[in-house]
Amino acid sequence: MAESKKSEAPALNRHLSEEHERLGRAVTKIIGDYVRELDELPVTSDATPGELEKLFDEPLPANGISADEILARFEREIAPNAMQIPSPRYYGLFNPTPLPIAVWADALASVINQNGAAWRNSPSASIVEARVLRWLCQLVGYGQESFGTLTSGGSEANLIGLKCARDNAQRDVRDHGVRAATGDMVVYASEQCHYSLIKSVDILGLGRFGLRKIETDERFHIRTDLLREAIASDKEAGKIPCCIAGAAGATSTGIVDPLEELAEIAGETSCWFHVDAAYGGALALSEKHKHLLLGIERADSITFDPHKWMFVPFACGAVLVRGGGRVLRDAFDITPEYLSEERGGEDVEYDFFRYGQLGTRRFNALKIWMALKFMGTRGYAEVIERQIELANYLAACIDNLKDFERVGEVETAVCCFRFLPLEVRRLDDATQDSIQKKLQQRVERSREAWISTTVLKSRRALRVNINSFLTERRHIDNLVELLKRESRRLVEEGK
Repeated sequence: MAESKKSEAPALNRHLSEEHERLGRAVTKIIGDYVRELDELPVTSDATPGELEKLFDEPLPANGISADEILARFEREIAPNAMQIPSPRYYGLFNPTPLPIAVWADALASVINQNGAAWRNSPSASIVEARVLRWLCQLVGYGQESFGTLTSGGSEANLIGLKCARDNAQRDVRDHGVRAATGDMVVYASEQCHYSLIKSVDILGLGRFGLRKIETDERFHIRTDLLREAIASDKEAGKIPCCIAGAAGATSTGIVDPLEELAEIAGETSCWFHVDAAYGGALALSEKHKHLLLGIERADSITFDPHKWMFVPFACGAVLVRGGGRVLRDAFDITPEYLSEERGGEDVEYDFFRYGQLGTRRFNALKIWMALKFMGTRGYAEVIERQIELANYLAACIDNLKDFERVGEVETAVCCFRFLPLEVRRLDDATQDSIQKKLQQRVERSREAWISTTVLKSRRALRVNINSFLTERRHIDNLVELLKRESRRLVEEGK
């Protein structure tokens, strides 16, 4: 019996190898055809939820079908009805075109299927993750003692950063809960902060009202004078200022808060200083624009998402901690029974389940490692600088259109503006806001591009982010013409 199994193994391996090669060729063709057509593909799907529900309304499969049939359905029904985020004409959220090397890194990570929780289960993966984290720490100006952990994205990274802040403010809370706190803890952030901060204070037991949103100035940077006043008022009321969270690349506007001044205030008030640099952290790759991050090296923790401006596929975030791995281990470390044996080596330091809440962890470090090796800091700098130039070019085009008005400044690769011809300016605020939404919907229904809207100072605005390294000036020119055409039709229909 044992001999039979032994002789069968090579045949099974050969079969598996042949299946991978066959599927690899088929999938490579699908990917190649898809990317080749990106410039011409409609950016959005015109299918309704009901139509898609009907398309995929099928019972749980009892019998399998061939891989060829499954791939054919992907080509016929899934890809065409997806949002074409990799398109050079997608100007939405911070969702970029992924680098080819990073796409295939995902496949390689899948085939070796490492569980990056414990070093024993992922020796090379754990060391690569540690190296990638060292590179990211170096980029933001952290010293050798710093460390971090990869996360599913910025939301998880912000949660980890705020947990460290909470535990730093009230050390008994980790073990005894918020009832052990000597007062209500408060986190301070700009009104431009990411919604994950609201979720984080909720999850951490501080309550959603535990996040104090501070008003911004006319350029959408946090007002540090009002921050100081809020902290002083809370202290007087017996509350515990816990954390100041700065924005480095706010989602709505792309702005970077005055991080140096926030670091000063955090030091003066004994607050943890966290910086949400999920998007803007990549500015550190550009000598031309890294000055915007001045002060980030003083942050106690930083959120940094490689799946944004580093062009790796979802999902891949990181949290970096200036104080090093001990800070994260104090917040999260626990040793389960099945990992409790004495090892006596340094490998425990590479057990990444000890640095965050995740157990099973994908080998996400591979795509960052490969992307950085492929691009280098200079390659990234070139793309980032080109995208910021394109955003400024768009801003100049908007400034030259009499019916449009820019909102705020361009600091990164985000440009916000409003459609305000004379006949719209005469309308009330709610109607003006509704018209911005209608224009966005018209752009979306054209399927020629996708832009988003946001709310700035309680008013709706159109928002464009240059996401793709495929985007060129001609795409921006086409977008401007599309905005002019659809806005003109919108006015004509309203008469």
